[in-house]
Amino acid sequence: MPDERFNEIKNIVDTHNRWRREECINMIASENMMSPIATEFYTSDFESRYNEHDIHTHYQGVKFSMQIENKCNEIFGKRFNTKFVDSRPIAGSVANLCVYKAFLNIGDKFISPGLTFGGHVSSTRYGIAGCLGLKDIPMFFDAEKMRCDVEKTIDLIKRENPKLIMLGRSMFLFPEPIRELRESIGSEIKIIYDAAHVFGLIYGHQFQQPLEEGADIITSSTHKTFPGPQGGIIIGKPDLDENDWRKIQNAIFPGVLSNHHIHALPALAVTALEMDEFGDEYASQVVRNAQHFGKVMDELGFKPLCQQYGYTKSHQVIVDVKDLGGGKPVAEKMEEANIIINKIALPTDSDADATKNPSGVRIGLQELTRVGMKEKEIEQVAEFYRRVLLDKANPETVKKDVIEFKKDFIKPIYHF
Repeated sequence: MPDERFNEIKNIVDTHNRWRREECINMIASENMMSPIATEFYTSDFESRYNEHDIHTHYQGVKFSMQIENKCNEIFGKRFNTKFVDSRPIAGSVANLCVYKAFLNIGDKFISPGLTFGGHVSSTRYGIAGCLGLKDIPMFFDAEKMRCDVEKTIDLIKRENPKLIMLGRSMFLFPEPIRELRESIGSEIKIIYDAAHVFGLIYGHQFQQPLEEGADIITSSTHKTFPGPQGGIIIGKPDLDENDWRKIQNAIFPGVLSNHHIHALPALAVTALEMDEFGDEYASQVVRNAQHFGKVMDELGFKPLCQQYGYTKSHQVIVDVKDLGGGKPVAEKMEEANIIINKIALPTDSDADATKNPSGVRIGLQELTRVGMKEKEIEQVAEFYRRVLLDKANPETVKKDVIEFKKDFIKPIYHF
């Protein structure tokens, strides 16, 4: 019979499931929830199996593993009109690692967004890029518009002559200037687009289309605005050089991965099919909800960024909370009321601020959209923020109202 430790483990899982799924307003911009059928397909015998492969398989018993991997790649390839898809990376950051390993060597320079300008840590000296001995050079940023400063960045590229440019951010309000950069720098320098946060919006035709605008490669995670299992993916443009794709695949295996998470691929494939059917509607509502949330927060007296530009064109709203004590205490106070958000550094912060108490919070609307909330409900959510942060109501009192409010928004929609 299991001992008390079994009951403790079960209790942790059950309590977490009840809390986050039934009692919390989940607004972490990097999270989402799978559909019931994707959740069902996530658990199978694949979870125990190996399939190390390049163009050849190196284990027996993998014929169905190869079938599901190929089918998954085929579905994404059809959506992006390319044969260059690999769904083996086990995270978006691992996808970035594979691309860096494919095209860069120790000491090579590349241009990336920069940590306090929204760049992901994997594209900085503090993360994967640093582990590989790469020299990251932050691109210029227009803090007022929360976009890349195109003119200055083009000058930087011409001056530094990097091998690679990484676009895409963790603080991601507006599309990247892919076309403008490509037209100015020519075809020799590779443009990689880290789509992790906005991949579901791209898939649903509500953001930008990186490969059509001049990016060579998309890297992404598969579990943010794209509501699949946690994992990563790499997608190359339709006319990508075969040798470049071979470098990426060699970087994936045997370079970075041995086995990959085969069990996630059925869920990922099903999610892609659901997004083929429902993705445009879902992504459109995500953006509408985010823009409306920014507007309402502004009207309530908060300081969402980029009012003059409609607050956002993605799933994210960024709020300057420096006057309220900073991102860390604000996020902690909201968690006391069962509203889950995270701190984030703003362009005025230092790199050190990013991990301590930065000036902002990042708020994502994709999961609330996923469970059926629209503009009317988003207004109610903003009212919870007002009560906790401006009116300084007891978070425990607000939490009771949050739990009651959430009862009607438990299960995901936009799925088979």
